[in-house]
Amino acid sequence: MGESAKNSILIIDDEKMVIMALTEILSPKYTIYAVKDGLDALEKAKEFLPDLILLDIVMPEMDGHAVIAALKNTEKTKEIPVIIISSLSNIEDEKKGLALGAVDYITKPFYPDIVKLRVQNQIRLINQTRQIIKNETAVKSSHSKIDFLLRMSHEMLTPMNAIIGMTQIAKMANDPKKVKECLSEIDSASRCLLDFISELLEVSAHNVSSSELDTFIENY
Repeated sequence: MGESAKNSILIIDDEKMVIMALTEILSPKYTIYAVKDGLDALEKAKEFLPDLILLDIVMPEMDGHAVIAALKNTEKTKEIPVIIISSLSNIEDEKKGLALGAVDYITKPFYPDIVKLRVQNQIRLINQTRQIIKNETAVKSSHSKIDFLLRMSHEMLTPMNAIIGMTQIAKMANDPKKVKECLSEIDSASRCLLDFISELLEVSAHNVSSSELDTFIENY
C-alpha cells in the first residue's frame, strides 16, 4: 500500500482539542479515527485495524500504558505500531512506554511539522515492510508453482514413458510371453496414470491451495 492509498491512523486522547489538532494536521493525507477512552480504543483498534496509533498516556479509567499492554497482548492488534503523544516529559515515562512496545514518543505541546514527519516516517516504514513481504510472498509462490509443475510432470511422464517403452518392445518382440509381459506393464502404467490424473482433477476442482497440491503430490 502506498501513502497515496490513504493509510489509517487511530488517535486516542481524552482531550477534544488535541484530537482536533492532530486530525487537522494529518487528515489531508491519512484516514483518521479518533476515540477519547482507552477501553473504546481497544475495540476500535480491533474493528478498524489502523496502520498506526497515536496514544495519550494520561487518561481516566484506563491510561495509555495499560492500553499499549492490552494492544500488544491481543492477536489482532499486537503488530500495530504505537506512537505516544503525552504531556509527561519524564524520562522514566518515556522509557516505560517504549519498553511496553511504543515505537516513538512525542511530548506535548507538540510541533505540527514534527508530528507530520514522525508519523510519515512510521507509515513509510510500514509500507516498505509490507511491500517486502508482498514481494517475498510472490517469489515464494512463483517458486512453489514451478516446483509443483515439475513434480507433477515427473509423476505423469514416468508412467507415460513406461507405456511408450513397453509398446515399442512389444511391437518388436516375437515371443508371445514377452508381449504379454509388456502388455501387463502397459496396463499397470496406464492405470497408474489414469488414477493420478483423476485424483489431480478432483483435488483441483475443490480450489485447494498450492500447499495442499504439494501435499497431494508428496503423498501420491
